[in-house]
Amino acid sequence: MNNTIVALSTAVGRAAIAVVRMSGEQAIEIAKKFFAPFPTQPNFLRVGKLSTEHFDEQAMCVYFVAPHSYTGENTVEFHCHGGVAVAQAVIETCLKNGAVMAQNGEFSKRAFVNGKQNLSNAEGIIEMIDAETASAAKAGANLLENNLGKRIVQLQDELLDVLSACEVALDYPEEDLELPTVGTAKQRLQQVEEQLSALISTSTLGKVARYGIDVAIVGRPNVGKSSLLNALLGTDRAIVSEIQGTTRDTLRESVNYRDIRFNFVDTAGLRNSDDVIEAEGVRRAKKAADSADVVLHVTDDPNDRSVYPTVRPQVRIYNKSDLYEREPCCVDSLVVSAKYGDVEIIKETLYEMFSAKDIDSSDLLITNERHLDCLQRSKRQLASAIAACDAATLDVVTDQIRLAWQTLGEITGTSAQEDVIDRIYSKFCLGK
Repeated sequence: MNNTIVALSTAVGRAAIAVVRMSGEQAIEIAKKFFAPFPTQPNFLRVGKLSTEHFDEQAMCVYFVAPHSYTGENTVEFHCHGGVAVAQAVIETCLKNGAVMAQNGEFSKRAFVNGKQNLSNAEGIIEMIDAETASAAKAGANLLENNLGKRIVQLQDELLDVLSACEVALDYPEEDLELPTVGTAKQRLQQVEEQLSALISTSTLGKVARYGIDVAIVGRPNVGKSSLLNALLGTDRAIVSEIQGTTRDTLRESVNYRDIRFNFVDTAGLRNSDDVIEAEGVRRAKKAADSADVVLHVTDDPNDRSVYPTVRPQVRIYNKSDLYEREPCCVDSLVVSAKYGDVEIIKETLYEMFSAKDIDSSDLLITNERHLDCLQRSKRQLASAIAACDAATLDVVTDQIRLAWQTLGEITGTSAQEDVIDRIYSKFCLGK
């Protein structure tokens, strides 16, 4: 990583300001070749003239001296006028004076290599960039603030205490030391296992915070599924018709409610059909229901007591309530009229069903599938160590403890393989 890298750190396109970032040992020297007057001290923006091959640009420049920068290297940022041409000219000027184009995520990868962040911090940055709701942004911020990293280090320290004590007992059996027994080792490992289980249990709420709730809308033809989708979205997104079989495919749209994203999927009406296209639509409807977090089973018959066959949670929706002579009475059901937009109770019910209100009070949620996989594998390895305590000696127990410790280290990067690190940083945009 001896090269000095450069990239656009703001979005490409028409904007008021564009930020071009350069990082590396020669960043400051390169910048001085074409920006004047150069700032006299780090961390302070200075207005000056940035000379490119095509024109002179009035811009601002700020520099940071290693290790006090995002990457841990000498870093320079140019704040110039927005737009494609200006930013590109600034980048070309940097390249002609010795810099090279950065790869996706290379600035953040250098921060990791230089000890400025760990892998979970980096993934928090990705989650914040990708966040479309306040709950998703908060989950990413908690990662960025190293809440998970600190917890992982704590758990690793507890495992290391047990591991080191067990290895001392194995290596120096003749010494008169206060050493752990298999029983005490088992007790401490069980405590760590319980803490891992508690972390893993937050992944359900973490998924809601990051990705939202996937909701499949199913039911017979012409019960008002598409009208219900339109009412939930507050816009005429789906075609509505009295002709049965209008919806032939799944239609997915999202809406935010109380900082939670609901991903609604409108589906084809469920019925047997000789029409090849409609039959495929029914198949896709069932597939959507099988993969959803919750199913809205819609009917327009107040006497309908049927249940959609699924292992997923479901809520029966009695639609077209404006046509009923009497209200249907059925436990765990909602009565609405999509025609008149009477659907807010559906959103609130789903919000309560998934305990979404608990997100605000949670400082640590597992939102990342890689983290969840590491925690689950580590828990299985600890379970093997605990089982070995009843049937084996300390040397067998220590092997499983060491594996669990290493697996936890994959979360922060202390024991992650290079290909895992590369894959994580490749998800970053250019310039981050």
